Amino acid sequence: MKIKYKLIKKIHLYAGLSTTALLIMFILTSYIMIYHKSLSHESTKETQLFDVERKLNSAEEWAQWIAEHDINGRFDYAQIEKKENPFQEYAHAGGSTRITYLSGQNKMEVVKTYKSTSDALEGIHRQRGFDGGPSYKLYAILLDLLGTSLILFTITGIFMWMKLLKYDKWAWIVFVGGFLYFGFTLIYLTYII
Repeated sequence: MKIKYKLIKKIHLYAGLSTTALLIMFILTSYIMIYHKSLSHESTKETQLFDVERKLNSAEEWAQWIAEHDINGRFDYAQIEKKENPFQEYAHAGGSTRITYLSGQNKMEVVKTYKSTSDALEGIHRQRGFDGGPSYKLYAILLDLLGTSLILFTITGIFMWMKLLKYDKWAWIVFVGGFLYFGFTLIYLTYII
């Protein structure tokens, strides 16, 4: 079966268009990461105290209390078996929340930390995995689609390039140069730094 050139062009176009928005987001957040030292990183904290009748004794009780008090983010870390001040932590790109049972006071302390805008955008760049609620799963699926689209964009681009520019020596120099640059960067970051 012969692959039609028009079909390859359409796949190349749609794959490129489908990656544009996420790639712009990654370019912006990469810029913020590169110039990390020149941006503000001041975070703010907000503390709330809630009365409770007793210590929460199970993961289910903690989960119910957290759901009732609208704690956002994905589960990060917990030590609910501790005798003194058991806690759970939740995090998201814009900050984190630590919930601590204050032993002897029958109170739950909720400390919310809000990152600066630049740190929150950097958090979006580093966001990964399917853990968490529906929005985290959707974001992970979008990243998978982005990866698939980039692979299709590359493969169809090579097919188009081979048809149009297979005798162009500068195209070959740029093509091979890209592989050399990638290989050097990978070796440098892996073994030299």
